[in-house]
Amino acid sequence: MVRFEQELADGWDYGDDPMSDHPFGAYYHWCALLCAFVDAANDQGLLSPLQLDAIRPDLDASLPWLRACRQRLIVIPTSMEEQPRIVELFQDENLSRLRRLHRAFGEALHREQMSREIDSLDP
Repeated sequence: MVRFEQELADGWDYGDDPMSDHPFGAYYHWCALLCAFVDAANDQGLLSPLQLDAIRPDLDASLPWLRACRQRLIVIPTSMEEQPRIVELFQDENLSRLRRLHRAFGEALHREQMSREIDSLDP
């Protein structure tokens, strides 16, 4: 998220960098990572039911787009028509939703890490 937002702020000078290093490459990587966290939250209990309920609207609204972005990284399309449209990320609060999901997963992972560190101190 930070890399994507910094690259957006810095402008669009790509030079000779490969496409994956452009801002939208960072965006797709960010979305693919969030997609993995969403799958883990839904299927493996990464978040508590209370935590999951708090982000459910954002999660449900974002999941199709997150999956499309993940596919962009792992599947070579037969034509450009199959690609998700970049312009869509700036519509319908997509970035705000992704930031909220990012924050929720980050907080949950931080709490889990702190809990494990405290547990490791117990004799």
